[in-house]
Amino acid sequence: MCAIEPKGSRRAARLLLLVCGLALATLFGCTRAAAPVVESLTGETMGTTYSVKIVPTQAMPALDVIAEKIEAELVSVNDQMSTYLASSELSRFNDEQSTEWFSVSDQTAEVAALALEVHALTEGAFDVTVGPLVDLWGFGPTRRAEVTPSAAEIADLLQVVGSGKLEVRLDPPALRKQVPGLRVDLSAIAKGHGVDRLAELLDELQVEAYFVEIGGEIRTRGKRLDGQAWQVGIERPVEGERGVQTMIGLSDLSLATSGDYRNFFEQEGRRVNHFIDPKTGYSVTSQVASVSVIADNCALADALATGLMAAGYDKGLRLAEKNEWAVMLIARTGEELEVVATPQFESLSPQSLSAPAGSER
Repeated sequence: MCAIEPKGSRRAARLLLLVCGLALATLFGCTRAAAPVVESLTGETMGTTYSVKIVPTQAMPALDVIAEKIEAELVSVNDQMSTYLASSELSRFNDEQSTEWFSVSDQTAEVAALALEVHALTEGAFDVTVGPLVDLWGFGPTRRAEVTPSAAEIADLLQVVGSGKLEVRLDPPALRKQVPGLRVDLSAIAKGHGVDRLAELLDELQVEAYFVEIGGEIRTRGKRLDGQAWQVGIERPVEGERGVQTMIGLSDLSLATSGDYRNFFEQEGRRVNHFIDPKTGYSVTSQVASVSVIADNCALADALATGLMAAGYDKGLRLAEKNEWAVMLIARTGEELEVVATPQFESLSPQSLSAPAGSER
């Protein structure tokens, strides 16, 4: 203790000196302040997990306040776009058999509009109406036996599939079906949108540096405590394994990865995955194992990663180069993995894109 009691002083004087001594100790460093640490929040949402890392500042609210606001924001996203909640806006729209305008929130309309934009940019590969076909092939909420659907079943569903059958209005926000049986599933873009919502929330709360992740989709702001970009590992796309293919540094950008190595089955020597071609109704056959996209916002990165996976190797690479997207594609070449990155991806990632020692190139 920095304060020393004088002999013979009265009790009141001793207390006054003690209080003053503690104040001076704090002011002049008689007690050492704890070094700042990155705060972490984790939880479950959208059928997966989320993680938020925050570099603390004096301007931001207490961590429990931030945690409460994050949970409320994620509940809002689910209430709007979940296909698992019967009461969500999207579920109620899907259940409607009317072809009249159906009122939704601004956010749902904006995400649906972005989905249609990405549908056009990917020349139809990204399609949020393909859900019924995904269910038919056994990749929906209720897994079914690994049996190829009949041509008649596929042809029947193709009548109610296609983003051209969906209309979006932003003001006032609403969705409309051109055919009564149309269903919309935003799961391939909603996680990225949820990441963006949390990032925008943290910006409002004056958090200057953060890392937000939902189900592997990521958005960052600023840098870590050590001044380095946030380090992100892109998974090695091999079924039955958990490993990092490559590390990148990410600051003030978003990253999303999509792959076929977790959700597939083998049938007659052919890999059947959950990426369904909305034009044919059949699983996409491709050597592409995963696609990673860097973009300003995570909803766009999320949708593009899915769309380029569905597009396949040649078309996906052509679209990435044509639109100058920041894309890293990992393809199977026999028993090895080939990593192909556009110049935009390489320029945005300060880390080497070479594979870690011991892994395929």
